[in-house]
Amino acid sequence: MDEFSVTSEPKKNATVVMITGRVDSFTAEILDTKFSKVVQEQNKLVLDLQNVSYLSSAGVRAILRVAQSAHKAGGDVKLARVPRLVGEALYMVGVLEKLKAYPSVEEALASF
Repeated sequence: MDEFSVTSEPKKNATVVMITGRVDSFTAEILDTKFSKVVQEQNKLVLDLQNVSYLSSAGVRAILRVAQSAHKAGGDVKLARVPRLVGEALYMVGVLEKLKAYPSVEEALASF
């Protein structure tokens, strides 16, 4: 599960970005690059975090940057299927006050 990957899948009203593995200072750069490309095509994103095993401060910054870019473009970022430990980290740094988290990708998509 620690093998890092990031893929995206356009849906009717948003793009779902699936992230797998550890998001650390190295992989956060890859994530940033992917986020930049995706947000240029679609300003409404759902980040599916179900398979994220670790999220460093660099990963948190990448999420906040893509949210800022999406908001500037008139869109939004929603989180889906956030694992407990990742959710605790996001809560502690205030991310969950800025971005809404949903128990499923479908619910996050329906919120747009």
